Amino acid sequence: MDGYASALAATLAFSLNAPLAYAAAKRGVSSTALVGLRNAVALTLLLPFADFRISHSALLAVLASALLGPGLGDYAYFKAMQQGGVATAVTLGYTYIFTAQFFSITMGLEGFKISAAVGAGLAFLGIMIALGGRPKGPGVLYGAVASLAWGLASALLGVATKEATPYTIAAVRSAVLAPLFFALPDGRRISASGLPYAVLSGVVGLAFGSLAFIYAISQIKVSATVVATSLTPILSQILDKAINKSPLSTKHILGASLVALGIVTTVMNN
Repeated sequence: MDGYASALAATLAFSLNAPLAYAAAKRGVSSTALVGLRNAVALTLLLPFADFRISHSALLAVLASALLGPGLGDYAYFKAMQQGGVATAVTLGYTYIFTAQFFSITMGLEGFKISAAVGAGLAFLGIMIALGGRPKGPGVLYGAVASLAWGLASALLGVATKEATPYTIAAVRSAVLAPLFFALPDGRRISASGLPYAVLSGVVGLAFGSLAFIYAISQIKVSATVVATSLTPILSQILDKAINKSPLSTKHILGASLVALGIVTTVMNN
């Protein structure tokens, strides 16, 4: 699959994942248990396809990426949403578009490209217009943590993809996170009503979404991938409105258009 097509597939998966994870949390699944359960489901699905041929250096990168990305980053994002609202979580969390580029360039994985920086700026402006607000409350700190954790985790994936397959990387990450988060306080607080949504979130968001995201990084590098997937927060809102038959607002249309322009700017000059 082409790298950009894979990035857009990840975007669709992440967009469907957001309302599923939120539904699970609303029905009594704790943030900690949600991370653990999603990764357990993903591991079950990915295990048959992973060959586990990986060097020691790549393994260390994968482990660090696991703890930072779908571990600390996702947990902080869920907490930011709970304590500061959607606007705070999205506005601060998705500054990872910039932190991922910064870490990737700093680690020597790719050179600075003005088109990627401009694309990231346009994409983030679109997110701000569509969903952004003035970040407030205790969710601000969690949102900032999510941005830094996701950014560094994405750069570390760029290191790992040079020496291991996307299936192996995704499987190893889930194998680390599932038992870790189940063992934490509230790690087993799972309600019967929230369980189906948490399981679907694992299938869509991790087993498929993370795999597509990792593959995209292996093909088009970190900067282009994170810009291409920046449509996620707006698309998740559009899908939610489509499912619930709510009219789309002008700000959603304008925001999505700016994000699309940012993606095109990055793609055309990458």
